[in-house]
Amino acid sequence: MVIDTRTGMGCAWGICSKSITQQLVEDGIVGKTIFILSRNERLHLIQVVAHRRYIYVCAQKYSPENVEPLWYPSFIQKEVWQQAVSQFIPDYTLSHNVEKYLLPVMDEYFNNISEIELIAQVKMFLIERRILDCPIRSCKKKTYYFNQNEIYSIDKNSKIFPYEGRLKFRIFKILDERYFDMRVWTKAVTQFKVGMTLDECIMIFLKTRLIFIEPEERTPFEILVQLIKSPVYERIPENQDPSTFDRIRVVVCLPRYHFSSWQELRAEVKKYRHKIFRKAFQMIAEDRNFKKYQIPIHCIKLSNAILLRDFSLELIFEPKTLSSYERKK
Repeated sequence: MVIDTRTGMGCAWGICSKSITQQLVEDGIVGKTIFILSRNERLHLIQVVAHRRYIYVCAQKYSPENVEPLWYPSFIQKEVWQQAVSQFIPDYTLSHNVEKYLLPVMDEYFNNISEIELIAQVKMFLIERRILDCPIRSCKKKTYYFNQNEIYSIDKNSKIFPYEGRLKFRIFKILDERYFDMRVWTKAVTQFKVGMTLDECIMIFLKTRLIFIEPEERTPFEILVQLIKSPVYERIPENQDPSTFDRIRVVVCLPRYHFSSWQELRAEVKKYRHKIFRKAFQMIAEDRNFKKYQIPIHCIKLSNAILLRDFSLELIFEPKTLSSYERKK
């Protein structure tokens, strides 16, 4: 079972998986031998022991005196259990081994969990984390919460939650559980309606999923030309007319980390030079500062292109001469 926490159902399965370790403990796994491991031509007994607040999987030396029948849980198929415990790692907690090796082979167990049972487990999880009488959402100076009767309610006049400025720090959050994605919960909360029960809201949560749009694969040109800076308009010292320009400088930023040498980058730029020039022309034509000069885009020309040592390409554009413009017309 691969648990996808980007969905409400995946979060619910994650919550159920947390209870499996507790069920194993209640079933009597502590102090029992669960597997006999052969390592370096020696046998070791894989056992579960309690130490302080935690329950660990440990390896004991095999001896005829401490051999006992292998322990099996009552709620997991024998074949599934054997497949999982054969991979358990000693000196790690039982919950870690359950999460890493038991859950992936328990598809049938999760598929047999009814919707009612799933809602009940999520509900218990939320109540244990004190969701009742806790602000769930604040919108347009209205605070929403679940009352003690587990009904989604609204605090209109801020009688229960009066500190509007600090309310955002009190909104219900679960940040210490890797299986509970707050983004899914936040999206689900926007669909809760006043008067709904906690069970009905959990049903909405189970049907909620985050939608991610996979980024399109970039073309070699898009990888090469990562940024074209805004055009810079320049005048020579002799030109005192602010309504004109003598050159336009455009800098194209290139990715130095994609190329092992400046020569390799130069070859790639030469390959796509015409496309780069057209892209720069287009950017100038769409620039609002260029439009202020009221000059058609076909009245400028590319006069120079310099590949600098800092892995950037500098393009210089200049106005065409009147004669060449007339010839074009």
